[in-house]
Amino acid sequence: MRVKASFRNAICLWVLCAPMAMAPQAMAQATRNPAAAQVLFDEAQRLVDARAYAEACPKFKESYDLDPGGGTLLNLADCYEKAGSIALAWSTFKEALVAARRDGRDERVKYASQHINELEPRLTYLDVQVPADARVPGLTVFVDGAPLGDAAWGVALPVDPGPHVVRAEAPGKQAHEQTLHISASPGAREVVEIPALAEAGAAGSPAPTGLSSAPVAMDVAPSSSQRTVGWIVGGAGVVSLGVGSYFGLRAFSRWDDRNAGCVGGCTEAAKVAGDEAKDAATLSTIGVGVGVLALGVATVLIVSAPDSEERPTASALSSMQVSLLTREGGGELSVRSNW
Repeated sequence: MRVKASFRNAICLWVLCAPMAMAPQAMAQATRNPAAAQVLFDEAQRLVDARAYAEACPKFKESYDLDPGGGTLLNLADCYEKAGSIALAWSTFKEALVAARRDGRDERVKYASQHINELEPRLTYLDVQVPADARVPGLTVFVDGAPLGDAAWGVALPVDPGPHVVRAEAPGKQAHEQTLHISASPGAREVVEIPALAEAGAAGSPAPTGLSSAPVAMDVAPSSSQRTVGWIVGGAGVVSLGVGSYFGLRAFSRWDDRNAGCVGGCTEAAKVAGDEAKDAATLSTIGVGVGVLALGVATVLIVSAPDSEERPTASALSSMQVSLLTREGGGELSVRSNW
């Protein structure tokens, strides 16, 4: 996943878990902390004085997240401008203008308006066109890793000059990705057209991601297997939920790493972190989904099992293997037995 600072759409990485897992919304929401916000603001100001804008801007942003204020937002916009992120600075000044008008701060309104007027002629644009034959159900378009809603298709959007990655995905289709370069000339506009996506089957089945749970082997008897299978499947479900939770947390962590490296243009390390965040989010969704399904099946098997079961004989014992396999775009829970 590749995300440029000029696109402010946040990717929603969420994990749906049983009570044992943390709620992603709670993890995503920052706790208001004015004292910490002030410390970060002061440090950001020091870095601006030292012209270390790439380090200062993330601190202004974190300060604003901890204690939103119009003054901090103006400083953040100004930092983006000095760092060379013209599109991001322009959009942040727009936000600051709204906040200043709401707060009745005329001097801030004047300051934000002046910078908006100065930045607009310097903006460069990207126009993503999606023809009718390419608009299949479930189509998602990403620009530098950030989802681009269909309302923005065909609209010239401000972006910073330099390389940008446009990707289109849809269920059952091969993803299409291309990289283009936006000129630094003021007013430059690049148009990219999304082609009709090919069927996924043309490229063969997706390869396993390499994450597979260790097989669980247990001796069970065919005449008394229902309750035992239920417990095995339930155990596999718990393992799957744990895997999903792990990758959900990793997705958040790598996304934070990506954000830290995307001030004034993403570094290569930030792009790698973004890719890993997207992969981890996919694995998290698969793991949790399989886990929830497995626990549901296990509950049915255990509850519906006969109250009394015959004791197995030695000759009736056999081996059962349960395994969890995640793939790009899907996963599977398998139960195998040789009776």
